[in-house]
Amino acid sequence: MTNFEFVFSLLVILLGLALAEVLGGLARTVKRRPRIRIGWGTCLLATWVMTETVIFWEIIWRTRNVIPNDSPALFGGFAITALYYFAAAVVWPDDIERLAPPDEYFMAEKGKAIGAILAAVALSFVLRAAAMGLASWQAIPWYAWGSLAVIYVAGPLAALTKRRDVAIACLALLVLVDLLDPIETIIWPG
Repeated sequence: MTNFEFVFSLLVILLGLALAEVLGGLARTVKRRPRIRIGWGTCLLATWVMTETVIFWEIIWRTRNVIPNDSPALFGGFAITALYYFAAAVVWPDDIERLAPPDEYFMAEKGKAIGAILAAVALSFVLRAAAMGLASWQAIPWYAWGSLAVIYVAGPLAALTKRRDVAIACLALLVLVDLLDPIETIIWPG
């Protein structure tokens, strides 16, 4: 087993569970339609949590040749993936009936999910140099820096605002930026 396989096996379990958590909440909600309506905020938050989780999965795959198999890498990776799982777990209420009226739960809990994703992204950048060395900063393309700037402007605004329309607009922008990631990678490979 390679160093990467050792560390990756722990991290992908949590990331897979995070995706299953969001998709499971969506499935439980859809099964109760039309009695329960799903609002835009909840849909966009669920989508952003999933796209961020998938992008992080891709990022850790890129570290496969340099990731160490030591305790700092395991605990650092665990902390990041645990934040992704936490964000996924709070997107949908345990009691689906609480979703009526739409987005009431979203407005009450969005800050926790968004804050967890923002913390995971920040922690992954802080630990990046530890796992890959200081030269890893040069490997980040310009569009990734632009995406990061959007995340840290729109993310906190969405998390802290009391206005649902502002939160929804910010989340729509965040989802759009994440969905542009594959296009950016095709246009500017490497």
